[in-house]
Amino acid sequence: MYEAGELIITPEYQRLFRWTEDKQANFIESLLLGFPVPAIFVAEGDNGVWELVDGLQRLSTVFGYMGVRKDLQGNIASPSRLSFSVKDDRKLPLLEGFTYEKMSLRSRLTLKRTYCRVEVIKVGSAPNMKYDVFERLNTGGARLEPQEIRNAIFRASNPAFMAYCDELAIFPAFQDNLIISDNQRQSMFDRGLVLRFFTLKNNSESFGHDVEPFITSYVKKIIAQQVSFDLAVEKEIFEKTFTLIAVALGEDAWRHHRDGQAKGAFSVYVFDAISIGVASNLPAASALSSPELATRCRAVKDAAEFRDNAGAGGNTQARMKARLDTAIRIIRNGV
Repeated sequence: MYEAGELIITPEYQRLFRWTEDKQANFIESLLLGFPVPAIFVAEGDNGVWELVDGLQRLSTVFGYMGVRKDLQGNIASPSRLSFSVKDDRKLPLLEGFTYEKMSLRSRLTLKRTYCRVEVIKVGSAPNMKYDVFERLNTGGARLEPQEIRNAIFRASNPAFMAYCDELAIFPAFQDNLIISDNQRQSMFDRGLVLRFFTLKNNSESFGHDVEPFITSYVKKIIAQQVSFDLAVEKEIFEKTFTLIAVALGEDAWRHHRDGQAKGAFSVYVFDAISIGVASNLPAASALSSPELATRCRAVKDAAEFRDNAGAGGNTQARMKARLDTAIRIIRNGV
């Protein structure tokens, strides 16, 4: 089915294949030993074609080892070369050095005939339904982050909007002062922050609890054109906001401020408060000198109303509102 184009793995989802060679070898070995395989889930579109929504790591491993996996351009990728050496604690060391094509007929047929239950979910072509299915089912061994799921689904339905977010995520004033881990970058945490900013700036009054589903809901509305979102205007606001903050605070922008100095790692609470505080007062913030804006931003971080509503359990409606209101007031008035 995969080779015939009757089972598709979208490029956006395919990019999330991240099993190490060790995990891939373990899985192939498990199949050859006859271990049971968890079900995979597919969404059936209006044309009857199946789209994979859960099982990427397992299927990509098998397709890669068999030499039929397609790359992001739709071309057949080079077959995976996996180690089955006894030094890697393999149970089938006799496979060491063998590609799929060089395996015995019995072993190749064992892989081909491995039973795997396929659960078919009929969702048609509705992107919202696909997203819900994808989000609920992607709970396998390589847990996906919320932004990775958004990217996999929404890029397929509105690639222009997701490319727009990609462009903003590499805007120097935003990216250069974003001190996050390589793992966070790989999981698109920075792109998630772009959407977080727009969601809170434009829709914070609707926040209930749990930020990630709130962001997703707002993005769905943008893509469905259920809310107004002027790309050019929003880009200008984004760039002005993060340029002002970068000049004023640099790499300390998103860290807490304690005992007169920046401390700790990146904080989403600080990110929310400072970015929304500045964006909500853009004309006034633009009129301030960089040292004065820096002073006001630090005053937000030092404010009892901010500190008391940050930390564990901070994503309630009341505490989110208190943080943002405090930041907006201090950036505007200085106190």
